[in-house]
Amino acid sequence: MDEISVLRAIAALLVVLGLLGGLYWGLRRFSHLIPNADTGADLRIVSWKAMDGRRKLSVVRWGDSEHLILSGPQGDIKVAERPAQMETDPPEAQS
Repeated sequence: MDEISVLRAIAALLVVLGLLGGLYWGLRRFSHLIPNADTGADLRIVSWKAMDGRRKLSVVRWGDSEHLILSGPQGDIKVAERPAQMETDPPEAQS
């Protein structure tokens, strides 16, 4: 291989890596604009609290129930379950 071929191969590699990086950035930046029918709107994390550096407790709402889940390196454990509490609107700011 001569020097020109090596330079062309390196330039092509840099262009491809640049395109992949730009695609990654664009997908991360604009992914919220793409509508998705399966968004899982009834599944959300209500709150979470770190127990220590490796474990955390999370309250996950799914449909009309809430689940208390302990997550750690050995796996996840459902600790408790209860009916979901009614959401109350925050008080309106008085003017």
